[in-house]
Amino acid sequence: MMLFFSILNFFRPLNIFLGVLTSLVVSYLIDPTNFLRIIDLGMIIIFYMAGANALNDLVDIEIDRINKPHRFLVQHSIQKKYIILLIAVLFLMGSWKAFSIYPVAKNIALFFVLPFLILYEIILKKIPLVGNIIISLLVGSVFIYTEAGLINDIVVTWKIFILAFMLNLIREIIKDIQDIDGDNSNNITTLPILIGVYPTIIFLRGLSFIFILVSMHPSYTYQYSIYYIPLILFSIHIPLLYIMWGLRVDITTKKLNHFSNFLKIMIINGIIIILLSH
Repeated sequence: MMLFFSILNFFRPLNIFLGVLTSLVVSYLIDPTNFLRIIDLGMIIIFYMAGANALNDLVDIEIDRINKPHRFLVQHSIQKKYIILLIAVLFLMGSWKAFSIYPVAKNIALFFVLPFLILYEIILKKIPLVGNIIISLLVGSVFIYTEAGLINDIVVTWKIFILAFMLNLIREIIKDIQDIDGDNSNNITTLPILIGVYPTIIFLRGLSFIFILVSMHPSYTYQYSIYYIPLILFSIHIPLLYIMWGLRVDITTKKLNHFSNFLKIMIINGIIIILLSH
């Protein structure tokens, strides 16, 4: 049973669940009646995310020996060729399904999501801030991909995409501070290593301030119902300010992990806010 859960965690089921949940919420807002198309869009997300998570563990195995020793590939010795085969199958299945959806969504999946998932893991995440930006764009792209998959256009979700991108970017940089020891040991230069922890914290505070300003822009507050402002204030803005206040140069890894998980919850809150405020 423990082995089963270890294999399950290898694919990061919570992250996949969040991706599919995001797609379902967008589907509910855009066109909840097209069940077959919604299923196709969700399957592509599952295949791509599972493949990307497996690739991440394969590429980061040495770093994970320090930062995340509980990871499946660290604890279990499996030949690299089998993991590569599994990753290839998952990406091919997702790409095959992509040919059955609308052209705009297909192009997003095949020419943005897939190549950047691979490039991110192999090259881009080693470039300070660039890797953070790319992975945050990929996370936010679920919104525009789903809308494009339902109506072959992007009309509504680009605003949500911007907020999701910014909030995930904050989380990714906090994770870089958390993983600084393992990254240092493996000669990986992240933003905290390049400019230092304190300047990175200042950058995060500035980014959080911009996020709050953007999320309170009239294009958001007027588009959604009266519930939007109190919901985003209490479930995202105040927790975000608490995190920014708690960031210190001497902060512990445990506390950073707490903040990272807290931000993941806040991203879920954002999805719920969109659903309740529509």
